[in-house]
Amino acid sequence: MDALPKRPLSVSQLNEEIRALLEEGYPYLQVRGEIADWKPAPSGHVYFALIDPQARIRAVIWKTTRLRIPTLPRSGDAVVVTGRISVYPPRGEYQLVVEGIKSDGAGDERERLLALHARLSAEGLFAPARKRALPLLPRAIGVVTSASGAAIHDITRTLARRFPGFCLLLAHARVQGAGADEEIARALRRLAADGRAEVILCGRGGGSADDLAAFNSEIVVRAIADSPVPVISAVGHEIDVTLADLVADARASTPTAAAELAMAEKSLLVERLSRLRERLALAMRGVLRSRREKGVALASRLTHPRRRIDQDRLRCDALQERLHGAMRMVLARWDKEVAFRAERLNQWGRGRPLALRVARLVYLEQLLIRRMRQELALHRERARLAEVRLLAISPLGVLARGYALVRDEQGGLARRAGAYPAGSRLRVTLAEGELRVVVTG
Repeated sequence: MDALPKRPLSVSQLNEEIRALLEEGYPYLQVRGEIADWKPAPSGHVYFALIDPQARIRAVIWKTTRLRIPTLPRSGDAVVVTGRISVYPPRGEYQLVVEGIKSDGAGDERERLLALHARLSAEGLFAPARKRALPLLPRAIGVVTSASGAAIHDITRTLARRFPGFCLLLAHARVQGAGADEEIARALRRLAADGRAEVILCGRGGGSADDLAAFNSEIVVRAIADSPVPVISAVGHEIDVTLADLVADARASTPTAAAELAMAEKSLLVERLSRLRERLALAMRGVLRSRREKGVALASRLTHPRRRIDQDRLRCDALQERLHGAMRMVLARWDKEVAFRAERLNQWGRGRPLALRVARLVYLEQLLIRRMRQELALHRERARLAEVRLLAISPLGVLARGYALVRDEQGGLARRAGAYPAGSRLRVTLAEGELRVVVTG
């Protein structure tokens, strides 16, 4: 017995897997049975059951399919239906979607067409991944249709209205009757060999199902699939969908609609370009305004180097004054300490052995000297660190690394070379000294 899955399936997951198995396992099939419970719906669809003595299956004929069936059966008729299995996951129900129906034992063109569709579909000719994007403004448009039909006039009139000055390459072919499919395929190959067309319109005006037989031909389908440029199917029939419609890169309901797909409308493009130009101008004005405001803000924060040097000198003087003041306070404090110690020494000299008091005095003197040296070393280090920080932020430090300040004769900083023509006099401040130069170019 197979091992159970690690996680149980939900009902919807199970129904989705059943749907995938049935719909992929039975893309097209034929079923023989008897019609029962025939119920046409107001929407145009037909619902019924297909039964035999042991079982039954629900079936449906969609409206678009029903319109293609010349003679509909009735309840009790024995039929052979061609279709596919469809599952409705929310209710876990499946039914047979009928694409063709005939009396039991009879064969017709519809069955041949469905078989061809199934074979070409299995080859991937109808896969959406094969569809190519249409060019926006093709320089040349190829048309495969009858030179005497209404389709070419509709296409030419529509293209002239949407974008005058187009180049149209007509490959004449009969679009109905015996041999029409071969002519259409040859016309497609001629346009491909010519190489000028960037998109091809292939089709005709409206007609009956028999009139459209050429566009259900295998050689036409393969010629469209082999086209090196995108092909728009322009078969003017709203109800029937031909195999050419399925294999083409785009499908239009009429030749006029195909021309509209192939060529954008010039007035709309001009209007769109105008809107984009306005948006670009507005965006550029916003960017320039933002950059201008940022420049003003940065300029307001920029300080002249001489002023920065003066400020740093003042700060250095203030730090030096604070250091001297601190040193005077320390010396005054230790003067008091020495006087206090001397007084105590005098007092001790009168009551204790002098040698002990002298030794004490020597010790205190050494302690005083040592602590004074420590204090001086500490303050020297602080002064050195302050000097290092001062040099790090001073513009003179930048000049010492090879940079220079360029000023005009009025003392303003030079920022743009174009502002100083040949012959202008400038002053270049270096880390040591200043140069006076003349612009030569």
